[in-house]
Amino acid sequence: MNSKLVKASSALTLFVLMASVVAASAPAFAFNGYGSSYGHGPQFGGKVGDATAGGIYLTYNNGLAINGAIFDISHYTTTIKTQTLYVNIPSDITVKIYNHQGVPLIQHGILFLGLKGSDPQTYQTNTYIEWDKNSGASVSDPNGLFKSATVTAKYSGQFLYLTFHINPAKTLDTSHIIVRAWDIYHSNGQVVVLNAIKIAYTPQGFGRTNP
Repeated sequence: MNSKLVKASSALTLFVLMASVVAASAPAFAFNGYGSSYGHGPQFGGKVGDATAGGIYLTYNNGLAINGAIFDISHYTTTIKTQTLYVNIPSDITVKIYNHQGVPLIQHGILFLGLKGSDPQTYQTNTYIEWDKNSGASVSDPNGLFKSATVTAKYSGQFLYLTFHINPAKTLDTSHIIVRAWDIYHSNGQVVVLNAIKIAYTPQGFGRTNP
């Protein structure tokens, strides 16, 4: 056999063996990060993962609460009965988040509002409230929708509860919301909730008067 061919074949064999060792020792998150959750990123209920992504880890059907009303957001897109928030009256929107690798690894959560149309996307709005584990809450509100907006995080068992505290400053027609969260490895989860909220002035007799 030609000596050059033998050397080339040996080099190829050594490369394959080295690649196998590296792949076998690589951490799992290396294959889950940078925008692809593969069932291991933050989830909001229902089936977590699938047969090709490690199986079902946990199911729940109360991933969203708006002023105490509970909703199942276990599917990527869900339509709910529109919930009315009122100008100058504080409201709470809470999302219940699970992460297979542990909720302490969840780094960031964000609630997008002011979304319209049949196929809402996050880039279509510049109104959002976000929470970061290290820096806390921040708000993008160029249209002056909020009188105030804050976020609190509560860890309980296997879950992280993010509550977005909103005191509206003005009305808003029926709006979809999008909730997104990701962990320290950049594995992410997202849900779209259609017709989720609207903001109105308080009705007569509600205890507050309209401006």
